[in-house]
Amino acid sequence: MSFTTLDRPGLRIRTAPLGAFATNCYVIACDHTGHGAIVDCSAEPTRIRAMIDALDPAPTIRLLLQTHAHIDHVVALPDLKALTDAPIHLHRDDMPLYEAAPMQSRMFGIPLAPLPPPDVFLKDGDTVTLGDLTARVLLTPGHTPGSICFYFQEQSVIFSGDVLFAGSIGRTDLPGGHFPTMRQSLDRLTSELPDDTLVLSGHGPPTTIGQEKRTNPFLS
Repeated sequence: MSFTTLDRPGLRIRTAPLGAFATNCYVIACDHTGHGAIVDCSAEPTRIRAMIDALDPAPTIRLLLQTHAHIDHVVALPDLKALTDAPIHLHRDDMPLYEAAPMQSRMFGIPLAPLPPPDVFLKDGDTVTLGDLTARVLLTPGHTPGSICFYFQEQSVIFSGDVLFAGSIGRTDLPGGHFPTMRQSLDRLTSELPDDTLVLSGHGPPTTIGQEKRTNPFLS
């Protein structure tokens, strides 16, 4: 399968757009320990498993990290939970969306197995440890009430979910979305993070905080 390599010092990253909505799934691994995680179990679990194997040596998946609970970000969760038995991490404020996933799946005609319950509810300021690496959890609501980002400060990379895209931002017209709140979340990202921070979002290509501050019309 084709995938994109976006390695940072100490952090290996493989990604591909998957499923009906071309939602980016990220398989990441700590270089030193071989511990791995999946950020947003979007769809096509067979292809995600191929990304795991492509890291060579394949990491042991220890974490399933969800930026939010929209249907296009959770379709592969049942398969990957069964495969890895890794704990599912989610923000509690997205539980209504998580519980509504069967309704979302019927609305969009996307097959969905029953979702396993989340194992860990994250909150703003929490840290997630992956081997020798640490990510800080940033609560960035607006797209959904419990949208979170995973910021690996030492590697200068953030997994932004559907908050910030290259040249755009996440929708706020879906249930749970709120544009003024989204503006506050975007202001937080652009004020707290260095310009050279690599932004890996739920859809579209990579970008940086600096590039978006200069060119993104929603940030002007």
